[in-house]
Amino acid sequence: MRLTRLFLLTTGLLLSLVTALLLHSSWADWRHVDASELGLAAMQRAYLAMKVAETASAERGPAIPVLNDTEPPDPAKRARLTDFRHATDTALDQALAAVAGLADPASVSARAQLEQARTELARARVEVDRVAALPHAERSAPGRRLTRAPIDQMFAVIDTVLGAVTTQSAAAEAVYPELAMPLVGARYAAELREYAGRLGSQFTTPLATQLPLERGDEREIAVLTGRIEQLRKLISLQARVSRASAPLQAAIATMEARYFGVGLPLVRELTERGQSGQPYGLDSAAFVGRYVPPMKSIVELRDTLFAAARDDATARVAAVRRDMAINATLGLAVLCIELTVFLLIRHRVLLPLLRGTRGMNAIMDGRDLPSDHLPPVTREDEIGDMQRAVAALRDATLRRRALEAEREQLIGQLRVASDTDFLTGLPNRRAFAEQAARLLAQGRRHGWPLALLVFDLDHFKRINDQHGHPAGDAVLRAVAELARCQVRQGELLARYGGEEFIILAIDCRPAEAALLAERLREALADNPVVLPGDVRLQVTASFGLACTEARALLDLDSLYREADRALYRAKAEGRNRVCRSEPAARLDAG
Repeated sequence: MRLTRLFLLTTGLLLSLVTALLLHSSWADWRHVDASELGLAAMQRAYLAMKVAETASAERGPAIPVLNDTEPPDPAKRARLTDFRHATDTALDQALAAVAGLADPASVSARAQLEQARTELARARVEVDRVAALPHAERSAPGRRLTRAPIDQMFAVIDTVLGAVTTQSAAAEAVYPELAMPLVGARYAAELREYAGRLGSQFTTPLATQLPLERGDEREIAVLTGRIEQLRKLISLQARVSRASAPLQAAIATMEARYFGVGLPLVRELTERGQSGQPYGLDSAAFVGRYVPPMKSIVELRDTLFAAARDDATARVAAVRRDMAINATLGLAVLCIELTVFLLIRHRVLLPLLRGTRGMNAIMDGRDLPSDHLPPVTREDEIGDMQRAVAALRDATLRRRALEAEREQLIGQLRVASDTDFLTGLPNRRAFAEQAARLLAQGRRHGWPLALLVFDLDHFKRINDQHGHPAGDAVLRAVAELARCQVRQGELLARYGGEEFIILAIDCRPAEAALLAERLREALADNPVVLPGDVRLQVTASFGLACTEARALLDLDSLYREADRALYRAKAEGRNRVCRSEPAARLDAG
């Protein structure tokens, strides 16, 4: 191949490579910008969900006076509750509008949780109105505590909304892992605001009736106070680790001075009075007036933490856009330089080389050639070619390493996916077997009693036949979420296959296991699954329970066979019930 043709071919190939690299770099930068903007949007959606939790929690404040109102009822109290309900509905509508039409898993999950919260809130409001309509004597009768049930239902709404906050915050943290500290801190502050509100709600009935605290109230107040102190320490630790800015330090100091210096001591004082039977010295309205304003400092801290994360993320998005513009400009500049270099080589190297070749041919032919037709020989251009080859090899190596890293990441994701049921998000059967073996060994080592609970959805095939498999999938997801809310930390819940689920509980006595099974059975029966189109499906399940005493030698298969036999007995006896394996059957299996 002649040198001119080889040069043109090489030039075209190199220009194509440079153009491809420029396009690839621009595409990667655009993807980075897009991911950064999506992370910022997820952060904004998380904040909207926090606002829903805040307004729904604040709605409990005017609901309490309505529930404890005397006769005739005060229209001003009802009007104030209506305003707060409107604020909650507005915040919920805004949060749902932010996730509407989005198909990413985090947004789909958040949308489902917010819709569930809307349903739970509607049920709680109906209960508030029902109890408020009862005669005052019936509401305030000692021991009935009718006003407590609606407030407890409103607590469940906040738990559901905080799930949406966690989902969206996790999506933002995946894009901005370096912003995990302020995002987690904002989530802690949102939880602190909710627990502070719940703590205040514990005094609703005692202050309205001016009766001493009951033992259940004292226990719940101690639990909530402990959780509040734990969140306080976590927020302080986050601030120390992340070297909090001056505004954040000021917000923390304000919270310490207002809530932990005023609000919480008031609760402790009322707790002591309620335990000792002394007069409280104020009614519920006066308590709300003194306790609620200091809680605003918690909300201000949450907003400060979120603002820090949002401002940082906004700055990063601007930086990524700026980097994309700089990289595109530099890429175009590199392309122009390449063209200039090739033109210079052609005019300053190739053409003199061709003239020299013609001169050599002329000399070989015996023709005379003037000395100025011989081009000068230098090594600079050859070294430049070598350096470009080395750069190309380096780029190829970097691309190969990037591909290897991506492959390792995909392998890790596949490893996690192999242990997780894709539909419900619960551990699958293989993961359950692995984790259960460790729990069984731990139970034997410590001498803990063990319980294995197997439950199977009743007439699940009928659901698929009548409503379609998407409805069946929705039922399985709803059952998994409900079961996840019922089990304690340390209890292993998994989807064992089809419509069958399994729970392994260590350090769980037979009576406790039976209570867990009955509680889960009632929860399934009392919470219809809502399908699109407001179709409600009543779902029940049959339960088989097998228990073993401390240090027994039963293995997982033996326990499962016992639980499975009990499950089949529950189905044979009419379904929607809990059956426990007989002791004799356990001895035979051993």
